[in-house]
Amino acid sequence: MAAPAAAKFVIPPSSSSIVAYRAKKVWDGLEVYKGGAALLTEDNVMVIADLHLGCEAALEDEGLAIPRVQTKRIGDYISDIVEAVGPRNLVVAGDLKHNFSRNLTQEWNDVARFIEMLRGFAPLEVVKGNHDNFLGLILREYDVPLRREIICGGTRVVHGHVGSLTGDRTVMGHIHPSIRLRDGAGASLKYQCFLFDADRGVLVLPALSLVFPGTDVVSQESSDGISPLLSDAGLSSFKPILFSGEKALSFPTVGELRKMYVSK
Repeated sequence: MAAPAAAKFVIPPSSSSIVAYRAKKVWDGLEVYKGGAALLTEDNVMVIADLHLGCEAALEDEGLAIPRVQTKRIGDYISDIVEAVGPRNLVVAGDLKHNFSRNLTQEWNDVARFIEMLRGFAPLEVVKGNHDNFLGLILREYDVPLRREIICGGTRVVHGHVGSLTGDRTVMGHIHPSIRLRDGAGASLKYQCFLFDADRGVLVLPALSLVFPGTDVVSQESSDGISPLLSDAGLSSFKPILFSGEKALSFPTVGELRKMYVSK
């Protein structure tokens, strides 16, 4: 099947308007940034996860129509942070596309547009996620490799839907972590976040998808079983990290937040 024509999306030249990104160091050789990207500094490889490109078309098949805006917004974020940080490679840790059973036309166009955006600027590699069953058909048109996992500077990059921890430091996606913050009046907002466990050496990336922003890992204890890599011990030992502007905010562990949630 020939690839449908993709709309062009060009990374702008360097200018003073490029957004500044302040990194938070998670461990030696790993930094995180607002918006959901992580950088493996030894190899200068940027990792993102769970874009779910083309999900608007999949939702339309289910009778829910939403504006097709997320690919443009994700593209704006990626172009800004790639321009600002200058990684050698970009790795997608799974679920680049959304539909399980086939390649929808919008998915093909959106993935092609994403690849074209990066062409000649930051080589792309993709780790296969559970939504990427037919992604290889698209990637072959652009000579982009689809991997089961990638090792960068001693850190393992996986999606997180299969397998187990190996003792290596691990960066993964799949869980779409978020936490809900409440004010004194009882209002609340849900924020996508990183999850980090220093003892287990695991960083879970937030989803870049705007349509599937995340699972509240505090109130939904069922999130402990989303990934087989973490299901034995769950998420209680992980600390959420989210950004307010350029400032990274750290929190007590998920387990401690759950106790606070139950006590309210």
